[in-house]
Amino acid sequence: MKKDMIAVCDSEAGYAGNFAEYLNARKKLPFRAEAFTDSEKLCQYAGKNCPKFLLIAEEDLCSQIENLHIPNMIILSSEKERETDTMKYIYKYQSAESLIREVMSYCGESFYQETAVEYKKRLQLTGIYSPLGRCGKTLFALTAGQIWGEDKETLYINMEDFSGWIQSFYQESSDNLSDFFYRFRQSQNPPSLTPLIHSWGNLDYLAPLSSPEDLRSISFEEWSSLFDHLEKETKYQLLILDMGNTVDQLFSVLEICAKIYMPVLDDWFSQCKVYQFREMSESVSDHLWNNIRELHLPLAPWSEKSPGFPQDLLWGKWGAAVRKILEEDSLHGKNI
Repeated sequence: MKKDMIAVCDSEAGYAGNFAEYLNARKKLPFRAEAFTDSEKLCQYAGKNCPKFLLIAEEDLCSQIENLHIPNMIILSSEKERETDTMKYIYKYQSAESLIREVMSYCGESFYQETAVEYKKRLQLTGIYSPLGRCGKTLFALTAGQIWGEDKETLYINMEDFSGWIQSFYQESSDNLSDFFYRFRQSQNPPSLTPLIHSWGNLDYLAPLSSPEDLRSISFEEWSSLFDHLEKETKYQLLILDMGNTVDQLFSVLEICAKIYMPVLDDWFSQCKVYQFREMSESVSDHLWNNIRELHLPLAPWSEKSPGFPQDLLWGKWGAAVRKILEEDSLHGKNI
């Protein structure tokens, strides 16, 4: 299939060429890039080849280029905070991954969104993560999943060292994600997910990995392949990722989530850990922290598994608190 062309124009030495080379090295992206350091040469090229997309440095934009009427024009600005009007601006000195992600966001469905860049198609990824332990993270994930599952086809994946699910929800003899990734590595084609999918109230889930060693051996690329397979081959609209700290390229997984809920605790040492995580997230991404919502959850009321579990999660003080959180996001336009 013929790829669309994206032109990158910047008179700054090396910028356009380096970024175009980076784009073209990513074989799965549905476009090819051409670099220009002179606006006159860009105009000559565009008059014959009609690029569909243009990234151009703000100082190189001129009326001649505006008159080309390229369908998708994005201005590369040297200012991090830029007032926008009718033009589309993005900050040019952020990481290449973040830059591609913003381009994808602006151009929407014109691009096929590569797995490792971003998922904003039918299947939406929501992360549940915390750098802390014993903060209600998994119970929040399961409760929110039950609520979202009332309206959407929702799937839960546990990505922790010790999920506890073997003893709680399904038979150890069942196929699980360890079996899936083993077969995937043998054939390079994703095997059937049907034996792994179980139902739990309003929520479906994939039987989790057998051991911490299995979790640590799965690469970010393999997780991405699984998410892509779920996007293409299943009915699900929402994917909940309940993550621990040993997931490969944790920040890369967090970055492909449209929203991240992070339960935290109020004691001073927990807050030190949260501060350290925030500093790291802001150092690796220009936007990740903005997608994270800190949660101060009430104490979970269960010391033992009740006969009505998991439906009991939806009621009482706990259930009301989780529903309020999700309703607040919905009211502010951040609904899942």
